[in-house]
Amino acid sequence: MKYLSAFVLCVLCFQGCNRKVSPGILKDYHSIEGIEIGMPITKAIKKLNKKFDVEVKNISATDEPQVLEYIVRGRKSAEIFRFNAGYEDTNKNNVFRIVIKSPTYSTLDGVKVGMTVKELKSKTVLKSADFNFQDGLFLMSSVFDGGFWINQDPKINYDFNHANPSLKEIPSNLLIKGIVLF
Repeated sequence: MKYLSAFVLCVLCFQGCNRKVSPGILKDYHSIEGIEIGMPITKAIKKLNKKFDVEVKNISATDEPQVLEYIVRGRKSAEIFRFNAGYEDTNKNNVFRIVIKSPTYSTLDGVKVGMTVKELKSKTVLKSADFNFQDGLFLMSSVFDGGFWINQDPKINYDFNHANPSLKEIPSNLLIKGIVLF
């Protein structure tokens, strides 16, 4: 019996050690995995490098100033989230935006990446919709500063007014591809 208890305890400990990403509910709408909106980029990278792989990617157009995006992955796994600095002198060295890409995390009201717009509308209150050709469709949250980036197939012509989208006309079967925090 004594050996069985020790064995069970060891198995439980090893299962906890195996986890690459701690799943769960976002504690607030300003941070994930210790990375907070407004924190210096250098501090964020130093903190993440202890636990995650961080890839730096230049996302600026050739005629624009350099804009870097930091893509965060679990060790040898899929993307969890990404973040970037702001564009103004006051925030250009600090985390300005976080985009959560993993369905492992959910908002306080239970919204996750991969849910449909219909499920999203049943769980939270949305403020408005916005569309631009660079980023695509974005649904603004009434609950926090940010919202939901919606996946659209570029080969399909969706039947809604792209210049001035209404929340009511957004197709309910579209999927959330990112939760965006500002």
